[in-house]
Amino acid sequence: MALGRRLSLRGLCVLLLGTVVGGQVLELRLKDGAHRCEGRVEVKHQGEWGTVDDGSWSWKDASVACRQLGCGVAVGIPQEAYFGPGVGPIWLSYTSCEGVESTVSDCRHSNIKDYRNDSYIHDWDAGVVCSGFVRLAGGDGPCSGRVEVYSGEAWIPVSDGNFTLPTAQVICAELGCGKAVSVQGHELFRESDGQVWAEEFRCEGEEPELRVCPRVPYPGGTCHHSGAAQLVCSAYSEVRLMTNGSSQCEGQVEMNISGRWRALCASHWTLANANVVCRQLGCGVAISTPGGPHLAEGGDQISTARFHCSGAESFLWSCPVTVLGGPDYFHGNTASVICSGNQTQVLPQCNDSVSEPADSAASVVSTPYCSDSRQLRLVDGGGPCAGRVEILDQGSWGTICDDGWDLDDARVVCRQLGCGEALNATGSAHFGAGSGPIWLDDLNCTGKESHVWRCPSRGWGRHDCRHKQDAGVICSEFLALRMVSEDQQCAGWLEVFYNGTWGSVCRSTMEDITVSVICRQLGCGDSGTLNSSLGLREGSRPRWVDGIRCRKTDTSLWQCPSDPWNYTSCSPKEEAYISCEGSRQLRLVDGGGPCAGRVEILDQGSWGTICDYSWDLDDARVVCRQLGCGKALEATRSSSFGAGSGPIWLNNLKCTGKESHVWRCSSWGWGKHYCDHSEDAGVICSGFVHLARGDGPCSGRVEVYSGEAWIPVSDGNFTLPTAQVICAELGCGKAVSVQGQVPFRESNARYWAEEFRCEGEEPELRVCPRVPCPGGTCHHSGAVQVVCSVYTDVRLVTNSSSQCEGQVEMNISGRWRALCASHWGLANANVVCRQLGCGVAISTPNGAEGSDQLWKARFHCSGTESFLWKCPVTVLGVPDCSHGNTASVICSGNQTQVLPQCDHFVSEPAGSAASEESAPYCSEFLALRMVSEDQQCAGWLEVFYNGTWGSVCRSPMDDVTVSIICSQLGCGDSGSVNTSVGLREGSRPRWVDLIQCRKTDTSLWQCPSGPWKYSSCSPKEEAYISCAGSRPKSCPTAAPCTDREKLQLRGGDSECSGRVEVWHSGSWGTVCDDSWSLAEAEVVCQQLGCGQALEAVPAATFGPGNGSIWLDGVRCGGRESSLWDCAAEPWGQSDCKHEEDAGVRCSGDFSDLLADLSALSSYEDALAEAVYEELDYRLTQKEGLGSPDQRTDVPAENYDDAEEVPVPGTPPAFQGSEEEVPPEKDDGVRSSQTGSCLNFSREAADPGEGEESLWLLQGKKGDTGYDDAELSALGTSPVTFS
Repeated sequence: MALGRRLSLRGLCVLLLGTVVGGQVLELRLKDGAHRCEGRVEVKHQGEWGTVDDGSWSWKDASVACRQLGCGVAVGIPQEAYFGPGVGPIWLSYTSCEGVESTVSDCRHSNIKDYRNDSYIHDWDAGVVCSGFVRLAGGDGPCSGRVEVYSGEAWIPVSDGNFTLPTAQVICAELGCGKAVSVQGHELFRESDGQVWAEEFRCEGEEPELRVCPRVPYPGGTCHHSGAAQLVCSAYSEVRLMTNGSSQCEGQVEMNISGRWRALCASHWTLANANVVCRQLGCGVAISTPGGPHLAEGGDQISTARFHCSGAESFLWSCPVTVLGGPDYFHGNTASVICSGNQTQVLPQCNDSVSEPADSAASVVSTPYCSDSRQLRLVDGGGPCAGRVEILDQGSWGTICDDGWDLDDARVVCRQLGCGEALNATGSAHFGAGSGPIWLDDLNCTGKESHVWRCPSRGWGRHDCRHKQDAGVICSEFLALRMVSEDQQCAGWLEVFYNGTWGSVCRSTMEDITVSVICRQLGCGDSGTLNSSLGLREGSRPRWVDGIRCRKTDTSLWQCPSDPWNYTSCSPKEEAYISCEGSRQLRLVDGGGPCAGRVEILDQGSWGTICDYSWDLDDARVVCRQLGCGKALEATRSSSFGAGSGPIWLNNLKCTGKESHVWRCSSWGWGKHYCDHSEDAGVICSGFVHLARGDGPCSGRVEVYSGEAWIPVSDGNFTLPTAQVICAELGCGKAVSVQGQVPFRESNARYWAEEFRCEGEEPELRVCPRVPCPGGTCHHSGAVQVVCSVYTDVRLVTNSSSQCEGQVEMNISGRWRALCASHWGLANANVVCRQLGCGVAISTPNGAEGSDQLWKARFHCSGTESFLWKCPVTVLGVPDCSHGNTASVICSGNQTQVLPQCDHFVSEPAGSAASEESAPYCSEFLALRMVSEDQQCAGWLEVFYNGTWGSVCRSPMDDVTVSIICSQLGCGDSGSVNTSVGLREGSRPRWVDLIQCRKTDTSLWQCPSGPWKYSSCSPKEEAYISCAGSRPKSCPTAAPCTDREKLQLRGGDSECSGRVEVWHSGSWGTVCDDSWSLAEAEVVCQQLGCGQALEAVPAATFGPGNGSIWLDGVRCGGRESSLWDCAAEPWGQSDCKHEEDAGVRCSGDFSDLLADLSALSSYEDALAEAVYEELDYRLTQKEGLGSPDQRTDVPAENYDDAEEVPVPGTPPAFQGSEEEVPPEKDDGVRSSQTGSCLNFSREAADPGEGEESLWLLQGKKGDTGYDDAELSALGTSPVTFS
């Protein structure tokens, strides 16, 4: 709402109310605002009006003033005589309201006297902006939406029962929004209580305000209605045709704009627009649109508004409109229309097979519509002048194929829509794939046709395309807006994207209401200021537009009148710099990065802090959102980031968590506190960017935080420098892999609508240059995925001339370190040689003199990797490396080299050279668990090493280490070490101590530590950890129970379909369908033994459940063996209702699978029995939320192929003997006794063409959406389906 300042004196009407103060009648009014509900606060005492000092004026005081005046709720408290200094006395020096009083007189306040005698001046007169009694909510701006009135406590919707057009006209006029053009009902009440205003308004249409209209109470306070009333007001309300002739259906087009009749200009006027005018006036269809002087000379008042109708609208005000930058129009060049009138009119048929001569009359705008009433539009481009091209024919909207699509074709589309020149002809469904028919293919326009369907083509409806080839256009009338600043998000140089180029905006005549429209459009609040004290801006650019004069009815800058577009609209010193929400700035300091630290606000040239009194996570959420730093993780107190200095600007904040700026939250008032800097507030935010769904915080899909949710970034034009900035910002080293084409699993496939153009040296992603995707739609083939690593660069250091031999050194976190020869093998060496382009490894001599900087990480390469960073690495338990015992490699160079083959049939002597550094490495088997009688994510930490479970020592275990442990066990992202538990009973190995994990480590195995040792610490130092996901064990049957027993389907037509319910904290509850997709359904079906997921069913299709909604935002990869292994919001934290309960339909259960197995051979039957036993064992031995003492973690290698895990106590696979199956038995079922493993061929188990495969536990044959199923358990033979 415009604040108006005192230069806007149209709101001179004021409201007077009498109250009693000290026996005297005190009146209150708001003066010099834009309307009666905003202005300078004045009270009347002893017959004279005086002001109130703003020294203590707060939101609570303003709320009471608005309530007293019947003006709704306070939305602004501008200070320092914002509405101009008053005259006469200053009656009150302070007020102190609680916010619940009926009048200001009920509040505590100073004595009433003239405080000018105490040196008070009018430069600090208090002001207030109230919302008013009525508003339109939930629409595109202040002039459309649901009708709501303020009760004094809350905004209450008005029902559509007996809601009349005269009442709507009063509302539109009161809001300064023109005339009512649409009144609709049947809008559902979204509030759970369905509260509705208990009166009918009976306005006659001439009342100045809604509150003075007659009202009729509903009998019993209950009104008859079908929903809330919805209203659209518009300044473009009436249209007429003016002519000197007798016909009312032809003439010059004139429109009533804000009460004045104005002619429309012929430029950009199209037959689609004309057809809407004829329909609106009841004059049939448009015959032609003759340009130039026609029938009547245009008046001096010619509107620059440009309408972009598709032709299907019923009213001209329904069409998109742009005014910004419209050129001046010469006298007489007015738009005219000849309509068919009420007589029957036969339009000429469209001839799709004949193209028009370039200079024919048909190519001009006077061409009539075709009788099939085809219409043209651009969709999913964020505006009428960019998007996917669609044509309406035979009642269906269809698309154009991009075969042969070029700028000549795009020119016809842009001209036909009145969108200027064509800038880009896009293909490959740049604006998303359409639906319905594909009407045209192989277009070959000259660029001068009047309609795109008149261009030569294959013929109507003939094509060989799919919707992934849909054509689109970007026209010169496509507009975008941004602020440019090095360190601000809502302040900077204002720039507009026009004619394909960013250019600045000039500040001449820019008033508060224009700045307000700009700030609101950029999501930077409802007000701002124009900064004219800055120096000249560096560089040169177009200065596109000047003279912008927005009106209250304008919902975006594009609708505001201005001077014409001009490359040089003003001098460089007149470029506009805007600060939204005043000049205040926000930052976090002394937290090690921009998204953590002490909260500080810049105001009046000084940085100050916030007192931590009542500081909580809701307050922190506002700070993190305002800074673009993602989600709030923690609200810290007691100067946890050190004590600040300077002012303490805010105290006793009470944010709801949804405010746009922290200073908009309720507080004691600006600069009012009783604190010192030992109580400074701080926050820890998640950051603007993170990598999600990877192996840890340093790999995964790139997502940025919008302020409400994490949004994936598309792979369109995503660059390696951008990836490097992200990895550096996250403290994750360097980018080593950038991949695209990762499918969006979310049903809405939402992604970030900007491209990041980092150069690689920026400190954070949010300060990188960005380019808006045209219309908010980026060209992409999926989400982008980044892998960062601290193990980035490798080199060979030698005294000889060869670059392909020497000591192996790796760049670890920016420092070159030599690698230890212990556990260094030919497989590792082969990867190094390949990475350096040096052929293959010849040998790995060790014992060379090395650097003092030795790194004891052990790499476990298979030998096939392209880079060393791709190999699994362990640091945990690795002993210190002796000086000089450094790893070395001699590579073959560029010559071809054949590596020696591994001999699996011959075991090597323990002390042989082949069994040490020169042999391929076989990794040791490690597993992790927590042991507790009654907890799932808390207990004694144990590691499985050398074939035995043993405890882990807690010294010097910090938060990062605990976080990695909890994350690895699926127990949340944080936890704590419990040092108060007593001595643990029994004895066991205490395998490892001195674990010091780093942020870049993705599992405990990668963390540096002391060496493996049977007694690494005393028994009293064994680690007991409680993770944030700690939950008591509970079971619907009897404890201990499996994950399968804590999951059920209800309300379906079989055991394998229905509403998903989970058991938690002693009761069954449901799962919300937010982000619910086939991947989550797949996990549920597999966990229940119900085969393959056929459908992920949302919206309580199987009926709403009851009780708790336990899970929300569940995000599975599809390969998890239990729903408990998937990511989700914390237990019981959901904003859903049971109408959003998730369900599944599965293909069937394992009993059906086993019945079908009876048809196999006896050998296969025995194999199937082994499968069944293994499945049953696996389902009862799950990790995640099941019993910790039952869980066994097998380290995943992230290979697509089935993985064989060696059993502790048995020879590794390559050391045993392998018995090959004779050819006559190799019918697809192969028994490999290597490592005591059974491998089942997926092909052999397939029952035949056209039948359902019995073996597809994770997808159908050929389905690449899931990795091969893996079933393995400690101490048994793993069963894999390959």
